[in-house]
Amino acid sequence: MAVAFAGAVVLAVAVVNAPYATVAAAVAPCVRGESETRGNSAVDEGEIRWTEATKFDDLRKHAITEWNRLRTINIAPDSATTVNDLEFRDYSANDGRGGYYERHGATAATDYIYLNKHLLDGYYKNEPRMRQNIVVHELGHALGLCHKADTVDSALRKDVSTRHVPTAVDQANYKRLWG
Repeated sequence: MAVAFAGAVVLAVAVVNAPYATVAAAVAPCVRGESETRGNSAVDEGEIRWTEATKFDDLRKHAITEWNRLRTINIAPDSATTVNDLEFRDYSANDGRGGYYERHGATAATDYIYLNKHLLDGYYKNEPRMRQNIVVHELGHALGLCHKADTVDSALRKDVSTRHVPTAVDQANYKRLWG
């Protein structure tokens, strides 16, 4: 009897989650007015070279590790023989954002990810997954990915999320863009 009940529970969970799992693995469109293109990224010849320490180096390291797991674009520290593509900087403002990506777009220009001390040290101080999401989210933009609707299971949702690693949707969009 207990085995039959356990099997029924597993089947019920699988049936309830099946539509969501199918949707999660699909490529998701950008929110209105945005697009996903290589030209919107900090990627230069298959890599992003970054510089500058931030108060949130632990969050930066986490985000880089998670995106590097996808293995197409190499995100690595800048060196004496490479061009700096991205800098991490801290700022403090009550602007409602945990951080933001700033694209400069010119050849050999440096893009920036700004991390907001006001929210990361304040409102989200005791929310480790939300703190990680902010940097994973912004680094996703540096990879050319756009915002997703808040109904999509993505670290790049417009709204704050506890998705602290690239989801199946993020991975599908990344693979579509970068192979």
